Amino acid sequence: MALTPVQTLADVWAEALFLGLYLPTLFRCLRWLLWTDEGWKLRKKVDWTILIVTLLIAACILVDKAVSLQSKMQSLRPGIVPQPQRGGTVNAPNWVDIVICTVANMGILLADAVLIFRLWHVYGQSLRFVILPILLWLGAFACTILQAYWQTVQQRGIQTSWHPINTTVGPGPILAPFWASTLVLNLYATPMMAFRIWRVTKDSAADSASLQSIRFVMRVLIESGFMYVVVTLSHFVVWWTPNTYAIAVVAALNIPMTGIGFNLIIIRTSEKKAAEKLANQHLPTVSTSFKFTSHVKTSTIALEAEDPSATTSYSESTAI
Repeated sequence: MALTPVQTLADVWAEALFLGLYLPTLFRCLRWLLWTDEGWKLRKKVDWTILIVTLLIAACILVDKAVSLQSKMQSLRPGIVPQPQRGGTVNAPNWVDIVICTVANMGILLADAVLIFRLWHVYGQSLRFVILPILLWLGAFACTILQAYWQTVQQRGIQTSWHPINTTVGPGPILAPFWASTLVLNLYATPMMAFRIWRVTKDSAADSASLQSIRFVMRVLIESGFMYVVVTLSHFVVWWTPNTYAIAVVAALNIPMTGIGFNLIIIRTSEKKAAEKLANQHLPTVSTSFKFTSHVKTSTIALEAEDPSATTSYSESTAI
C-alpha cells in the first residue's frame, strides 16, 4: 500500500535526520584518517584500505539518500499520479528502486567485508575462524546480484523470465536471505572478536594502562556492533509486518546507522590513541606485546607510547 503524503513527509524527515547524523561522523572520521593527531598536517602513512572503504560506504549512502529523497519529494508535488502496476509483475519497481536497493546492499557488504578482515586479523590470520562469515558474505553478495537482476526484469516487463514468489509480507525470497545473512554474520563476528580480545587481556601480564587501551577497543566493538545489530534486526523484523509506513521509516535508518557505526569505531579508537600519546609525551617508552595465537599463525600487536603507528594498526584493524 502506498504511503500517504503525511507519511511520506515523516519518512523524508527521518531520512534527512539520520543523514545529518551520519555526515559529521564521516567528516570526523576522514580527519583522523588523513591528518595527524595534532593539527592539520597530512599523515605520511595513510591506511588506504580503510580510507577507500570509508569513502565507498559514504558514496553508497549519499547516492541512496539523494535518489530516495528526490523521488519522495517529487511524489509530493501536486498533480503527480503514481504509475500503474505492470500486469503480471510483482510490485514492479522503477530505476529508483533498483538504485536504492543495490547501493544500500553494497554499503552493507562493504562494512561486513571489513568486519571479516578484522576478525581474520584478530585470530592470527587463521581462515578457520572466518569460513562461516565468508560464506555468509558470498551468499549476501549473490542475493544482491539476483535482486538487481530481478528488479531489472520487472522494470522491462519481461513475463517469461524467472521471478520470485508473490508474497504479501516480508522482504521476499531474495532480500530475506540477504538480511538474514548479514545479521548472522554480525552476530557471529562481533562477539568472537570481543571474546578473543577479552581472553588476551585476561591472560596477559601487561601493565594496567595497556590493558585499559585494549579493553576500550573491545568496548567500542561491542557498542558499535550492538547498535548495528539492533537496527538491522528491527529492519528485518518489520519487513514481516503489513505496515508499509513502519517499513519505510526503519529502512531509512538502516544504512546511515551502518555508516555511523563504522565511522565511530575509527573516531573513538583514534581519539583514544591521540589522548594516550599526548599523556605519555614526557614519559619513557613502554612497549607491551599482546599475542593472538592460533593453530596456523601468530600475530603480535604492539602498543608503544611513542609510536602512533602501533596503536593505529591495532585500532583500525580490529574495529568492526
